[in-house]
Amino acid sequence: MNMNDTKEIENLLRKLEELQSTPSTFLTPDDIAVLTGRKSKSRQIEALRQMGVPFFVNGTGHPIVARTAVEGGPAGKAAPPPKKWSPKVLNSG
Repeated sequence: MNMNDTKEIENLLRKLEELQSTPSTFLTPDDIAVLTGRKSKSRQIEALRQMGVPFFVNGTGHPIVARTAVEGGPAGKAAPPPKKWSPKVLNSG
């Protein structure tokens, strides 16, 4: 191993440490199982709905929960629902 290889390995290790110290945007599947107390995705979805935790369902049917939804913070606050569209002719009354 030469000096360049050693420096490259050190850089990779530093990047890995940074990634590990930065929390993920989303809860892990294990986090969701602990939060809901359920293992199956359908039961997790049911539990999240009952708890009022906002989540999305991904393409494989698994619930995806933003970390801020349970930890709080500005991104965890729900945005107001968008206004429903209606034709201008009905709004000009």
